Amino acid sequence: MKEQAKYAVKVVENKSLADEENLEALETEIDILRKLDHPHIVALKEVVVCTSDTYIVMELLSGGELFNRIVEQGRFSEHDAAELFAQILLSMEYLHSLNIVHRDVKPENILYVSQGSTQIKLIDFGYAGLWAPDKELSGLCGTPDYVAPEVLSWYDEDDNGTPYGKGSDLWSLGVLLYVILSGCSPFSAEEEEAILQLVAQAKYEFHESEWATVSESAKDLIKKLLVVAPAQRMTMPEMLEHPWLKEAVANGRGAIDEKLKLKEVAKAAAETPVPPSSTKPVADPSPTKGPAIDHPEIQPRVEGVGKKGLAGCCTIS
Repeated sequence: MKEQAKYAVKVVENKSLADEENLEALETEIDILRKLDHPHIVALKEVVVCTSDTYIVMELLSGGELFNRIVEQGRFSEHDAAELFAQILLSMEYLHSLNIVHRDVKPENILYVSQGSTQIKLIDFGYAGLWAPDKELSGLCGTPDYVAPEVLSWYDEDDNGTPYGKGSDLWSLGVLLYVILSGCSPFSAEEEEAILQLVAQAKYEFHESEWATVSESAKDLIKKLLVVAPAQRMTMPEMLEHPWLKEAVANGRGAIDEKLKLKEVAKAAAETPVPPSSTKPVADPSPTKGPAIDHPEIQPRVEGVGKKGLAGCCTIS
């Protein structure tokens, strides 16, 4: 008997979507997820709207969080760190090519495909935003240890902060690489406010106990990312060409090319016509409209988030 496919599901209560801000956030998240197709980014499978909840159905990644692997082994060797970081960097390069800023890059949002695998995928686009030269991002979001200084300018709700863009993700990548190579955060303090003060000043050290055996090249990459002024921070093209990463990036691109070739072969096979003698009638796949959801005033908008899903949008009791 064929094993049934398993998926990860994010559940959103429809009553929470009566708040316009929450509804807009859900629309943005799903709109972004629909744009994505990359070997190192989690795939959206379907959006299903029920009477009381909306379900975002994603591919299941069963290998656990990068955070847990760091806790288990303390830190990565430089070779393993470069191979891992190249995967993360290539996923970010793809996002930025679509003008998408993740805004919450951290080990908890990087999952391994399966137990024992070294392949990772970036998840959780709840804070992601669409960037444009004439419409930069605003607002405070992310995680204290990983948030960029320019994002912190929005910490005081009474003041207008500084608009920001893709560079905020690059700062987070610098923090992430520091954690992967040392097993600890560059900005460590007991109180959140103290952490944010360290972040705002880019005040950190390469402590001898963790960094004595790490190459200067790896440290150089981190130093060029953890720069307070976004305009002076290393850019994505510069990262991809950095000596510490260049070979791992080339290997990562090769692996992606192989996956894309296999995907094209599978797609071609799926599109191959089945001989008439072996065809069987199938049920109409179009979803049927069920009972109204519990909040009729937002029904068109809630249903709208699923209309372009791989299997459409359905309302079920």
